[in-house]
Amino acid sequence: MDRPEETGGGSGPTRGREATRARILASAKELFTNEGYGSVSSRMIASHAGVNVALINRYFGAKRGLLTEILREDGVFPGLIEGDPATLTRRLAEHAVSRLHGEGTALQRALDDSAGDPDLQAVYQGRITSAMIDPLEAYLGTDGARAHASLMAAVMLGLTRVRLVEGATALRALDRELLTDRLRVLLDLCLEDFGEPGAPEEPEGPRGTEGAGEG
Repeated sequence: MDRPEETGGGSGPTRGREATRARILASAKELFTNEGYGSVSSRMIASHAGVNVALINRYFGAKRGLLTEILREDGVFPGLIEGDPATLTRRLAEHAVSRLHGEGTALQRALDDSAGDPDLQAVYQGRITSAMIDPLEAYLGTDGARAHASLMAAVMLGLTRVRLVEGATALRALDRELLTDRLRVLLDLCLEDFGEPGAPEEPEGPRGTEGAGEG
């Protein structure tokens, strides 16, 4: 026989289901943070939350679904995108540099340590679109917004990839404000108009007169 939180009908069971769901999420977040994503199983989460493991599959599909929901609720994106358009690229640059230096929530740092996990990679791949490119496109709301949003995401994710793969030691050794400003300039360039497809570039002026004699 199902427990009240596992059945439908009425506000009481609904509240029970919501409470159970929230308890599972809280347990998953705590365990992912303390143990690392790859070291935590659905059974561990169920035991910690005091529920049957079948409820995880019912509410979230699998452990990956739990992580997706946690990141949806607690992730920086798309909230970071909201705000004054004039400071959008500055906000994104500051966030990227802070992550480059290993800053962030305890959960973010724990997930960094599990970056090679296939489940984690699949979740992040989905969030590239749902939490970054789609919200950026809607926020920009201009012709070509999708292309601009995709290019900005590529810059941000490229920096993340360098950090995870190579360590970004040289970048982290740079002056932080200088690096933030350089990244902001790159993101500003991502917002520049692409122009009409196939339109010829403006011809450059004659070369060879400026700097003549500088050997």
